[in-house]
Amino acid sequence: MHWFHRTLGGREGTATDIGFIDRQGRRILGLISRYEGRLDPDALKESFPDLIVTGVTRPGGAQVHIVQIPALVDAKRLHSEVLTPLSSSKSPVQTLLAEMKEIYTRQDADRELIQGAVLIFAEARVYAMLLRIMPNRAVDEPTTERAVFGPKDSFIETLDQNLALIRSHLRDPRLQAEVFPIGTQAPVKVAVLSLEGAVDPKELDDVITRLQKFRPPRVGFVSTLLRPVFGAVWSPFLPADFTERPYRAADFLSRGRIAVLVDGSPWAMLLPVQFIELFIDEEEYLQATTTRYFVRGLRLLAFAISLLGPGLYVAILTVNTTVMPGLLAIAVSSNRQSLAFPILTETVLMLIVLDVMAEATTAMKGVLGPAISIVGSLIVGQAAVRANLASNLGVILLALTALATYITPRYQLTYAVRVFKYVFLLVSGVLGLVGWSAGIIWLAISLSMQRELGVSYLAPLAPTLLGAWSTASPVQNSSQSAVPGYVRRLAPRRR
Repeated sequence: MHWFHRTLGGREGTATDIGFIDRQGRRILGLISRYEGRLDPDALKESFPDLIVTGVTRPGGAQVHIVQIPALVDAKRLHSEVLTPLSSSKSPVQTLLAEMKEIYTRQDADRELIQGAVLIFAEARVYAMLLRIMPNRAVDEPTTERAVFGPKDSFIETLDQNLALIRSHLRDPRLQAEVFPIGTQAPVKVAVLSLEGAVDPKELDDVITRLQKFRPPRVGFVSTLLRPVFGAVWSPFLPADFTERPYRAADFLSRGRIAVLVDGSPWAMLLPVQFIELFIDEEEYLQATTTRYFVRGLRLLAFAISLLGPGLYVAILTVNTTVMPGLLAIAVSSNRQSLAFPILTETVLMLIVLDVMAEATTAMKGVLGPAISIVGSLIVGQAAVRANLASNLGVILLALTALATYITPRYQLTYAVRVFKYVFLLVSGVLGLVGWSAGIIWLAISLSMQRELGVSYLAPLAPTLLGAWSTASPVQNSSQSAVPGYVRRLAPRRR
């Protein structure tokens, strides 16, 4: 094989790279031992170079081998729970050590080692004992979702701790958590949480079944579970919401929804979600009723401006110019006399620049993000006006669209706005107000037809609510046996 003739110094025949040959030889031995399924310390060490094999002599003279990956094993627990009992007692291993299971295949041994277990070779058998070290970070304030008056804790990368955080906010004995592994190469624990009696059991079983049938090599983030639950999600209006706040997850669970958590991911997936809930913040309930509805209305108005404003601007200034007042038409035409691009081209280019600045601000953390935003909004905008590449009215529209896009408390909704505003822009540039109105009707119909887990995306405003009323299954609860489960899931929020 050609790698046996690899040389040092770049010249053939000068000196053989012994280290390279040794590494490749170990790699081949490890592959052979894994293929043969040999379950002994030497075979495992050939596959895992960082493996450590420790020999322990028991009081009767028997030899026991402990195999571990040091970076994944808690050294204190290993010494107190394994090494000390084995070296000081003559009792059989299976009765001396607790929480231990016997393994038989090489595949199970590799999986246990990666998950932080130690392998105990004793009495012609192999046992696995989980002693994984828990390098948890402290529970801190949420970084993406603001918390002014409400609880300031957030999820971390440990599933057990996240479950404890949710239970601390939702102290209901009916809270259930179904935990199971997902992943063929690197299994990861996934938890599906629900409140017994508030969720339709058929839909809950359907979600769990779809997740258990999902066979990816590994699961790195909770959003990767969207596809097995909902199928191919093409619409930017996602049928699920994501949160890093345990309080929000507990609030959703209390209203009959489902939460999905993944070990190693500091976010929870909440499903199903409705369109109106994307404009509601739990901290609003600390305000007066008038203030609460005023803020919600302001957010809905900002959503309409960011989504429909650029298209309406282009439709009026290109196709339906007669709807403008006379003085406004004169001011706009005088401002655009020296511009090089048509209105549609100018607006599209400005919106692309806006999206580029938004992504740059998101990618650059710390002090660089605000700096990029200031440079893009002030310097680039002013330079474009002076270079006759954009009008003053266009820059005003750009700034208003940017502010209105990010006023929503759910960041995922901004992507839907940023995608569909180009659709409205192009249709309005060709058909004018007719195309703009047709786009609104088409979007409303498509969102009302979007139904996930039996819940309409626009409920309770969507007329398709009546179609699910007759097919809903009753909640199995003694106190609410006559209330359909669909009604429970769509119960209105606290007013």
